[in-house]
Amino acid sequence: MKDLRSVVKVDWKKKNSEWRADLLLAEKGGFERLTLSPGREFSLELVDERRCTGYAPAPGERAPCPEFRKISSGSQCPECRGKDIYSDYVRGDTQNGLDGEFSVYMAQISDNVKVGVTRSENVPKRWIEQGADYAAEILSGLENRVALENESDISSRGIAERVRKDSKIPAASGSGKLEAAMEEEGFEAEIVDVQKLTVYPELSTDKLFRSGRFEGELESVKGQIISNGKLALALTSGKVLKKPEQRGLSDFG
Repeated sequence: MKDLRSVVKVDWKKKNSEWRADLLLAEKGGFERLTLSPGREFSLELVDERRCTGYAPAPGERAPCPEFRKISSGSQCPECRGKDIYSDYVRGDTQNGLDGEFSVYMAQISDNVKVGVTRSENVPKRWIEQGADYAAEILSGLENRVALENESDISSRGIAERVRKDSKIPAASGSGKLEAAMEEEGFEAEIVDVQKLTVYPELSTDKLFRSGRFEGELESVKGQIISNGKLALALTSGKVLKKPEQRGLSDFG
């Protein structure tokens, strides 16, 4: 298990006014971080095996899974999921002490428009993490319950709350769909070109894979997707990275 690692997430941070990404990996007893610098050479293979990525004991903290357990689905074993402070929040239970101010946003990802909630201080990081092309903060400074109620109200009228990675490429050709959705919902707010906030160019491929071998220079990162210009690989949380064993693009799936 020495070289076995599982994907926690593509972790975005703002440096010198631009957003850059690292790949955070879980391993037995801790974590490893790989800098996703444009032009960096990579040779890795993402497989369908899954290992627990640990849990968040407090906001901004991450603890490893005690056994780095093998799991059949998702990204956490039952023990770590039970310790994670965000578990109840993800399920919609707001009685867990998550205080602070929250915002409601709308984002366009490829041809899809979604509504979401995040801490007001995390805008626009949340947009970048989700791979949005364009986004707007439509409500801000709300308690988490009020923000979630507004999100639910908007989604009840047909705006999605989630967009699958398969639907996040190719990049949107313009912000027209977001503009139309905001107008229909009666919201006016500044629309931000999200990819321009990062150091990475737009993805130049629409070939998305969920597992397989990734080799060559890193060209771009969009949300939780990396690209070498020929193909894009969705880095799903919980999936295992191994030393490459495959030999060609036909092995991707």
